[in-house]
Amino acid sequence: MSVRDIRSSRPQSLAAVSRGLEGRRQRVLALAELVLWRRSATSRWSGAASSAAADRYGTVVAGLGRLAASIAVAGHAVGHAAGRMESAIDLVGRADRRAAEEGAWVDDDGQLFLPVRASLGDPALEAHRARLDELLRAEVHSCLLQARRAASQTDDDLFRALLSSARGATSSSGAGARAPGPAMLPAPPPTASAAGGVGAQVFASAAWWRSLTDEERRAVLRDRPEWVGSRDGVPAAARHEANLVLLGRAEEAARARLDRSLAGGWVGSQPERELAEQQVAALQAIREVLARRDGGQRRLLLVDTTSLHVRAAVAVGDVDRAEHVVTFVGGLSTMVGTDLARYDDTFVRMRSEARAVASGQDVAIVTWMGYDAPQVREIATSIDRNVLNGKLARENAGALADFATGIEAARDRPAHQTVWAHSYGGTLAGFASLRTSAVDDVAVFGAPGLPFSDVSRTALKPGSLNVLGAIGDDVFDYGWRVHGTSPAEVAGATRLSTFALKQAGTGCNHFLRSRTDFVDVGRTSSGHSDYLRAGTDSAHNLAVIAAGRPDLRVLQGADERACTTIGPSLGLDPLRVPGLVP
Repeated sequence: MSVRDIRSSRPQSLAAVSRGLEGRRQRVLALAELVLWRRSATSRWSGAASSAAADRYGTVVAGLGRLAASIAVAGHAVGHAAGRMESAIDLVGRADRRAAEEGAWVDDDGQLFLPVRASLGDPALEAHRARLDELLRAEVHSCLLQARRAASQTDDDLFRALLSSARGATSSSGAGARAPGPAMLPAPPPTASAAGGVGAQVFASAAWWRSLTDEERRAVLRDRPEWVGSRDGVPAAARHEANLVLLGRAEEAARARLDRSLAGGWVGSQPERELAEQQVAALQAIREVLARRDGGQRRLLLVDTTSLHVRAAVAVGDVDRAEHVVTFVGGLSTMVGTDLARYDDTFVRMRSEARAVASGQDVAIVTWMGYDAPQVREIATSIDRNVLNGKLARENAGALADFATGIEAARDRPAHQTVWAHSYGGTLAGFASLRTSAVDDVAVFGAPGLPFSDVSRTALKPGSLNVLGAIGDDVFDYGWRVHGTSPAEVAGATRLSTFALKQAGTGCNHFLRSRTDFVDVGRTSSGHSDYLRAGTDSAHNLAVIAAGRPDLRVLQGADERACTTIGPSLGLDPLRVPGLVP
């Protein structure tokens, strides 16, 4: 079926036919009941005539029953086809709306026509505009492809169901005769395929979910939660529902694994036991965070126990509806079992701060632990998983980009999306920034290095990369030696403040005096792990970026810039103020 066929279809007519058939089925059943009542009158008879009449009544009632069942097959099939065609029309409608939002249009043959773009006068802006058009093409193509596929399949299924009904079928052999079982559900596109260009797999998944009827979605969540839980492009609410089922399965498997390791003796199974204990602890941490009742809605967007470590993504706030969505990426030594709860604590506070400046709009924050972060011990034991090697960041950049694009693809209205990335997570976000995605702003803090020297080389719009580096953060200061370009030296990046001087122009001889003489300690971040502390300029900067208020950022001043490039580090201060993280 073509786009023209889908646009001209009238599923409401099919729905009316389905209701009419149901009315006919009820009439046939009523007639069968009348015949049964007539048959009961033969009980006053006796002899051969009475027996013959009773047999005839039985034959008529059985025939009416088969007719009612056959009508039911046809009615259910037509009703199901109406629902599927409504979904196909909605997909075409989404493609039309997305095109119209960008000044484009889709013809009846499914061709996307982009308008002639006026010159923006800036090569970087022109490149960004071209990348947005690339995303638009991918989404429109996926919507139309799935709409045609679903409509054609619906047409074929309805033909077979009606033919089967006409031949007297009285069971669910006709497609759509009743709630679809696991074998009848339309399978999603393969998650490993990236064919079709930027975001193709994500948009294909989003289109697949939209092509399902409500009945089919319920069946998928009930019978095939593994199709949904980790699938970027599916709404957060559905992923959460599926992942709760998968979390329960993972907990059972992890406990069984731990029990087996405990039964195997201490020596031979110690590594297995440690891994099992780690997995159980991680899953328990997820369960505890989801159970929190502090007014923040939690959504489990990922749970995966098939990797080296448990992977998870937990959101606080409504990812499907919030106007602003943040995805946080952690760095060295980040693990679900040890870090998820404390990150959640921090982001509940920072979400409140962001909402306070978001002009009445909502903010959701996702703790994305969707990759196996390098661990401290691996510095000496591994090459590929070493924090000094960019391999992990490079290999997982696509997962981060797809996650953000999936949030956009699943929503009815686009969100302003921000990535917060700390430490090695900043390097990962740097690689992800080279990919076209739905990310609007990126803030890297304490990042050891970025894989580009100019923002114009990325898929980000000019002015959207924010860099924070605290005094005394040696990872930020020296990590670029093995990870490409120092974030502080990337052309087009905006350097944001991480500490506040009490008096401007004091220079960098800070190690000669107590910090409290010249620094506002409450607003100052120090070292590698102090960026998110409440009250600091760095936490403020991250919150306003998340809220889409770049006008409220505190930019790095000349004094701070001098201190972070040529001056001594606050981390060397012999009069270190208690409470500041070194």
